[in-house]
Amino acid sequence: MSTVRNGIGKNRALLAVFLLGTIFVSLGATGIAADTTYEVALEKGTELYIVNQYNEDKWEDTFGDELEPDDWFEGDSDKVGAKSRITFRNVGDYKTDTFEALMTIFDVLDAIPKNLPVNNDTMKLMIFFSEDFIDEFYPDKFSIWEAITVKWNYETEEFDQTPDEQVNTIPVFKNIKNIKHILENYNEWAMIINISMTLLGLEPYPIMDGDDFLWEFILSGKLAIARPFNRYLNELIDRLDAGDAEVKDNTLIIDRKAKEDYTVEVSFNEKGIMSSFVIKNEDERIIYEIIIDDTYDLVLIVLIGITGVALAAIVGIIVILIKRTKEFKE
Repeated sequence: MSTVRNGIGKNRALLAVFLLGTIFVSLGATGIAADTTYEVALEKGTELYIVNQYNEDKWEDTFGDELEPDDWFEGDSDKVGAKSRITFRNVGDYKTDTFEALMTIFDVLDAIPKNLPVNNDTMKLMIFFSEDFIDEFYPDKFSIWEAITVKWNYETEEFDQTPDEQVNTIPVFKNIKNIKHILENYNEWAMIINISMTLLGLEPYPIMDGDDFLWEFILSGKLAIARPFNRYLNELIDRLDAGDAEVKDNTLIIDRKAKEDYTVEVSFNEKGIMSSFVIKNEDERIIYEIIIDDTYDLVLIVLIGITGVALAAIVGIIVILIKRTKEFKE
């Protein structure tokens, strides 16, 4: 009997150890989950960007004469004082996939000539771009926060009433490892389609490493981040293994090469969107700079203030008239 009791006691002790271990593992997992949880900072509103500096001579020394700012940012982005506007209309939870990433972040259709002849070969090529084909091979869905925006390209004059991009989306990935997954899917898809691209005499898609992808993500205007910003940025470059990038506070610093070496500093504001884009040459001199135009916010504040004063004045006049009307009747 004592042997049985001893066995039962041992079993209970093992069960207790197992339960305690399970609890500690659960707590550890919870702690890890909490450490990697991010919070969206995007919100409705409008941001105005302005080309604040552009040193054409230093730019040409760095890049040569085959590349200009408007090759990256379109419109009049090669002119100091040119402005761009982006309006965030809605922010919400969403599921994205590889197909949407290829069409938006990588903008793969942009590589296909508009005058491509319609024949059997091109029809076969376009199958690789179809949503059905891509979803079949890359069915995973990724959780993101998505901002729906409209955007005006850089202009030196007044903006048109109609935006240049009437439907523009900006994703913020809730789990940063999914960004690396999408990059891997892109590279695999590119290697498949490049065979057909080459046979048709078209330029093949580049195979990207983490540094290449990070750079393309920034130039696409679709890189936004979540809180805490510094941790998000550090995990981003770690997941992508982007060895040419580093993080200081809420700023990404990226080393790039052209005719000469240069550095790009991309800072993010309290909403998690780009607040400045600065290019420095080898001598650490600024050769190009885009910043958020704070005067736009100032004008709004002034207008709101004027409106408030005007309303207060109107209310005051109404009160005085009511009082005088009562006095007159008395």
